[in-house]
Amino acid sequence: MTAQQSPPAPVMAWAERTLGPLAVLRGAAAEPPLGRAWDVVRTGDGARLQVKVALDPDAFTRETFAHRHAVPALGPGAAPRLLATSAAHLALIVTTLPGTPLTRLRLKEATLRTVHWRAGFLLAQLHQAARRTGTAHHDAPTDLPRLADEAARHLGTAGDRLSVDEQKRVMGLADRLRFVGRLPLGYIHGGPLGSSLLWSADAQLALRDFESARFAPAVLDFVDLACGPWAPQPGLRTAFFTGYGRTLGHDEELALHCLTALTAAHRLAEARAAEDKAPRTASRGE
Repeated sequence: MTAQQSPPAPVMAWAERTLGPLAVLRGAAAEPPLGRAWDVVRTGDGARLQVKVALDPDAFTRETFAHRHAVPALGPGAAPRLLATSAAHLALIVTTLPGTPLTRLRLKEATLRTVHWRAGFLLAQLHQAARRTGTAHHDAPTDLPRLADEAARHLGTAGDRLSVDEQKRVMGLADRLRFVGRLPLGYIHGGPLGSSLLWSADAQLALRDFESARFAPAVLDFVDLACGPWAPQPGLRTAFFTGYGRTLGHDEELALHCLTALTAAHRLAEARAAEDKAPRTASRGE
């Protein structure tokens, strides 16, 4: 097996010393792509688990901290359980959860509204868990200026995918983002919620992948959904914030508007970068 198909040998050895003999079911890139993850089954009792290797020490620290101090607030079955960690390998072992990511759900809108209501309720629990974590807040104010600073680089990469007027509009929104008022803070998930929220056949919703979790403006957790399912189906946004327990204030609405535009530019930049890389990859294989 290649490294992508199975955990690195030292990680697998540690996992088996910790849990007993394991068999790898499949290899997959973690979502968001801040590391790698493999589904495994413990041969002794058939328990399905996941072995994760973080991209860097910061991602390992964030996910470990989240599981120990914030994830329990979500309640049983609403998130994977942390079973073991190895700082030496930047590795974690967590339980797996059934379900389909929101990005792949094909449900009637009435059912989707229920899913998004529960998603709002679940995110509110996570955001409020910050009050119990005791985690430092000093980095929270830097998130929005950092994202604004990245806008010019993304526009440069996106190139002619955006017109001159569109580029000016994105840069104007980036500048506005630097000066929004005081925003509500929370312990955010920080990753793409569309792929991290799982809806199961028994109508349960769960949240996974906490490698980006941190104390930050809560509005950052709404951007992925605003750029995805909420755009064509605004009723899903209404259902979400009903479950969340409050609507957005004026400054949060402004921040979300700016962040949505910056995220769109970022995605265009990623698409252009992938296109530019593809021919070079193909030429190496000739």
